[in-house]
Amino acid sequence: MFKLNTNRTFKQPVNLTIVDENGKDQKGSFTATFKILPHSESADLPDDIKLLDRVLMGVEGIEVPGEDGQPLTGDELMTALKNDPSASVAMASAYQRSIVKKNLPRN
Repeated sequence: MFKLNTNRTFKQPVNLTIVDENGKDQKGSFTATFKILPHSESADLPDDIKLLDRVLMGVEGIEVPGEDGQPLTGDELMTALKNDPSASVAMASAYQRSIVKKNLPRN
């Protein structure tokens, strides 16, 4: 019998493209850990940041410098990533793609 753990988490690569000060695209990737959000809870979330507040558990492989130039950690790092428009869209897309893509019928 298949058992479904509805309290699971999973790691997912996040591809991110930002525009630097010279107007050039800079591409990179990092790993985000997400938890599964029940559909009944996700239906009323109006934007990506609120989704990320509920599903983003952690990140690896990305550095965000603080005002003092030192890398942010913990909640400060998560807040900075969720508040960055490019990073928040990339993380929300990675979460949603991972749920949908893995469960589409295969030919």
